[in-house]
Amino acid sequence: MSWDAYCNLPSATMACIAGVDGTQWGKKGDWKMTKDEGAKLAKASQGSMLPISGVKYMIVNKSGDVFFGIKGDNALVVYPLKKCFLAAVGPKGNQGQLIEEIGKFADSLSKGGY
Repeated sequence: MSWDAYCNLPSATMACIAGVDGTQWGKKGDWKMTKDEGAKLAKASQGSMLPISGVKYMIVNKSGDVFFGIKGDNALVVYPLKKCFLAAVGPKGNQGQLIEEIGKFADSLSKGGY
């Protein structure tokens, strides 16, 4: 399975998987970030402002291991793991689906030691 497959979230307009150092491994859609931006995303915390494809999202909440951000009508979901993280952007109304979809991939990666 390619790394891009881990970004194939039906509810996401764009998504990525990257190492904790910010190196992008795979993506969906028009996801753009520098390695530095990816490293900041890997260390998401409540209140942080994170740029994704030229748009800054504010992390407003955390539930379990998942961070949530918003900007306008879009939601950002970030799921950090030991060696990598998954992140996705989609319509704010689909946030619950994004969380469920990203969680399935995160569980698989976590079992594999990532």
